[in-house]
Amino acid sequence: MTQILNINFKLFFKIFIILSLIIFLEGFLHYYSPLIGYVFGYLGFFNYYGQGIGYNKFIWNENGFIELFQVSLLFISIIYFLKILNLCKRLEINLVTKIFIYLYFFGLIYYFFEEISWGQHYFGWKSGNFFNEFNNQKETNIHNISNLFNEVPRGLLILWCSFSFLLVDYIRKINKKNVLLELLILPSRNLKYISIYFLIFFLPDFIFDKLNIYPPHLIHAQKIQITDIVDFVTFNFIKLSEYQELILCIYIFSHSFYLRKYLLTFKTSV
Repeated sequence: MTQILNINFKLFFKIFIILSLIIFLEGFLHYYSPLIGYVFGYLGFFNYYGQGIGYNKFIWNENGFIELFQVSLLFISIIYFLKILNLCKRLEINLVTKIFIYLYFFGLIYYFFEEISWGQHYFGWKSGNFFNEFNNQKETNIHNISNLFNEVPRGLLILWCSFSFLLVDYIRKINKKNVLLELLILPSRNLKYISIYFLIFFLPDFIFDKLNIYPPHLIHAQKIQITDIVDFVTFNFIKLSEYQELILCIYIFSHSFYLRKYLLTFKTSV
C-alpha cells in the first residue's frame, strides 16, 4: 500500500508543479507587462500591456481558478474526514486521539465555510448590518472582522503544515513507542515535501516583511527598478497569499488522504 500511495502522491504533486509553472508564467507576463512594453518595446502576443496590469482576475480573484481549486481540495478533505470519523467508531479510539481528530475536523469545517463566506460567494446574498459594519470586505465571514480570527488561525495552520515532520522527529527521540501520535501528525513522510515546498514560497516574503527591508512599491517605470526585482525574488508577481493558501490546502488534502488510508490498515484498537 505504501508504494501505491507514493506513486499517487508523486503523480499528484507533479501535476500540481506543472500547473503552478503555467500559472507562474502567466503571472509573470501579466504582472510585468508594462515593464516588458516600456523596456523592451514588445507588445506582441505574450504581452498583456494595454489590457490591464497586476493580477489576472480570472485566476486570483474571488471565485477565480485558485479559490475554486482551494475549495475543491477542502471539500474532498471533509469527505475524507467524515470517513475517518466513521472508521473511528469501529475502532477503540482513546480520548486524546478523539480530541485531535474532532478538533482537526471542526477546524477544517471552519476553514472551508469561511473560504466561501458560508455560501455567500455562490448564492450571492447581501451581508447583514453587522457584517457591513465590522467586516473589512463586507462579507458574511468571521476572519475579515479581526486578526484574532484570521492571522492567529492562519499562523497556527502555517506552523502545522510547515514543521510537522520536524515535530515527529522530536517525538520519536523522546518517546519511540508513540506510533499513533506520529501517525496522526504525519501519516506519510511525503508530506514533508509539501512543507518544504511551502517554505520556499513563504520565507522570502516573510523575511523581507519582518525585517522591514521591502522597498517602496512603485508603478512600473521605463526601466527595471529594485522593486521589480524584489517582487520576483519574493514571488509577489503572483498573488502570493492566495498561492500560499493553495499549498496549505494541498497539505490538508494530502494529510486527510494518508490518514484515512492508514487508519484502514488498523485491525486492532488504537
